[in-house]
Amino acid sequence: MMTPHPPYCRHDQSGDNTTIALETNPLTRLKPWQVNHFFKCPLVGMCLTQDEQRQLLKKTRVLDKGDSAYDMHEKMVASLESENRLSRRIDALLERKFGRSMQDFLSSGADAVMAHFKIALESGEIAGGLWNAATHPALSAQNHREVFGNVHMAMHWTAEERLQLTRRLGGQKRELVQLHEQRKRDAGVRRSLKKTIETLQQEKAALQGRLRTAETENENLRHQLSGSDHFSKIAALEQENQSKQAENEQFRQQLAEARETLGTLMARNRKLSDQMARQRELNRHFRQESRVVIGELAAMNRCDASCPAFDLCRKRVLIVGGITRMESAYRKLIEGYGGSFDYHDGYVKRGAKGLELCFKRADVVLCPVNCNSHAACKIVKNLGKKHNKPVHMLASSSLSAVSQVIQEDRCVGRPPN
Repeated sequence: MMTPHPPYCRHDQSGDNTTIALETNPLTRLKPWQVNHFFKCPLVGMCLTQDEQRQLLKKTRVLDKGDSAYDMHEKMVASLESENRLSRRIDALLERKFGRSMQDFLSSGADAVMAHFKIALESGEIAGGLWNAATHPALSAQNHREVFGNVHMAMHWTAEERLQLTRRLGGQKRELVQLHEQRKRDAGVRRSLKKTIETLQQEKAALQGRLRTAETENENLRHQLSGSDHFSKIAALEQENQSKQAENEQFRQQLAEARETLGTLMARNRKLSDQMARQRELNRHFRQESRVVIGELAAMNRCDASCPAFDLCRKRVLIVGGITRMESAYRKLIEGYGGSFDYHDGYVKRGAKGLELCFKRADVVLCPVNCNSHAACKIVKNLGKKHNKPVHMLASSSLSAVSQVIQEDRCVGRPPN
């Protein structure tokens, strides 16, 4: 956090420190390099999007390949320490975004500017209000302190919202796993239903063929007997015909039942298809939200060489259990802190020898209890005592839980309290 500095001002010629005058025309806004030092960081972060920052850095040829969001922010803020090509472009862009809507406030007093800032803060549209207050030449040091305090606390509230989003994401991940398992079961049912439908269709075709054959035979017999005088043969044939009709009626009933069953199966098939379509949409939304949250987590956990948890000194960190599909995300997080990553899925039904071998190589062990069996958790605790190595039992298998342990302990090699 940057320590606030006094407003941009000068002393009068008498040397009296109580008399302060702004070095700017009262009806002219302060330039970004003239505003209070502690306003420069929030002006860049809240009034300019990342795309706008990237475009400004490209145009001034300051952007380097591989610059992160923090690198861009740092260069933008540093440029506001003086008037230069980049700071003038920043001033021009901010003037285009907010100048026209804030023009009327130049002739207003500090009370009107502060009232507008409070309205902007309450509505969530803080960017224009912050720019108006930071660059207005009539605000006092107390006004500046009040504006900065509100902006500072708003950033804390944003961090809390991100933590809530992370917790909600954890729940959605669990729901996604359950939905994925349900989708597998539904796919099996769908394949079974498809086979049943094919079988019924074959039976239906066979029944229709038999019915046509019986009707043809019946018609041939009628033609053969049309001129016969042998009444006994006619009676026998009529009896056989009645038997065939009864058989045909039975076939018709079977065909009707088969059609009804086929209709039911087709309706169920359509329902399963709708469920699969919704599942695919849920998967798509989850992947999008996962990318956003992981990006936010990476931004929140980013640190520099002054942070005690910046470098794990190539210590080997073993994660036992957790979500197997997130192994690559765990690896990226641990190696991003300078550590060496190892992973064991926590399955110990065939013995704990493999787990113990991984345990011996590790300097630190993390064990999420929500994605592990009781047997695996117990073995991890016993191995920690046996080999005298630090073991962290995590309540959650999320990236934020792993990152929090690394940052709170300050040194991953130290056993937890």
